[in-house]
Amino acid sequence: MRQKPIIAWLVVALCAVIGFAAPAKALDKVKVVIPQNSVFILNYMAGKDAGIFSKHGIDIDIDARPFAGFLAGLPSKATMAVTYSGMDAILKMNQGVDWVIIGGGLTVFQDVFVRKDSPIKTIADLRGKTFGVWSTGAGSFKAIKAAIRDATGLDVEHDTKMQQIAGPALYKLLQTGKVDAMVNLSSFSVAAASQPDKFRSIFSPNDYWKKKTGYPIVWSAPIVAWRSWVDENPARAKNFVAAVEESFRWLRKPENLDAAVKKYGTLASVTTPAEIATYKKLLGEKRIFLAHWDSKVVDAEWKFLDIAKKQGIIDAVPDKAKHALLLGN
Repeated sequence: MRQKPIIAWLVVALCAVIGFAAPAKALDKVKVVIPQNSVFILNYMAGKDAGIFSKHGIDIDIDARPFAGFLAGLPSKATMAVTYSGMDAILKMNQGVDWVIIGGGLTVFQDVFVRKDSPIKTIADLRGKTFGVWSTGAGSFKAIKAAIRDATGLDVEHDTKMQQIAGPALYKLLQTGKVDAMVNLSSFSVAAASQPDKFRSIFSPNDYWKKKTGYPIVWSAPIVAWRSWVDENPARAKNFVAAVEESFRWLRKPENLDAAVKKYGTLASVTTPAEIATYKKLLGEKRIFLAHWDSKVVDAEWKFLDIAKKQGIIDAVPDKAKHALLLGN
């Protein structure tokens, strides 16, 4: 009567000895399109190398493009979920595109910078001046525009001589005084913040909104997805959000940032010791990424959308219950 249990035990032991095991569950493939010259190069690419995405069951394929190519990625379905230009996502939702916000992301940490020797002291002084932006379609710029109007009443699109200029060129033009002020890509904003002997900030949208709500503005690039993609595999969507948000937290550790910059700094436009030090400071202070998405965050971010609507920057505010999904991460 004891022979069968003994044989079964021997079979189990033999399988363990020869290394037999049930096949591991396949990872879910997810392609993301991210912008070059941005901090996303560091958290996605280095985060992948560190095993963050595979730990959460995600086999991530990363396509880094110039900014215009990045903006085209989600609408064209080259990617189905990614950290995407938030205000642009809201505009698309208002046009009937069925997108949802499923996680935190890049905050609007890009300040408005002028040269240190500039006579411009406040945002109000920009009236009639040349104001350079890297993309009028970028979510962070639209959010900055809304924050400035809410704080000061200045409409930078009409009250300044606004020019759209590619990030690297815009940075050089501010250096030489060809533009009076700039809002630029994350990497060039950090470059300016890293040189207080050359540049100074005259307005911080994040600081303004944190004073009002306790949270920064996430509309630079929250995690946005096609609803159909979430519905197709909710567990995949939940795991993707968990992985992306963990990659944000992972990059906050100085040693991880150093490893990321060593391999991907050139593509991210983070190359000088001063820039690296500034990133460490901003990441350590949790000023760059909002690494969670809950009902309190949603309330603060939708309050910002109400302000953007009141100012005419967006036509309508999408239904929070329908377009802000809490996936339980």
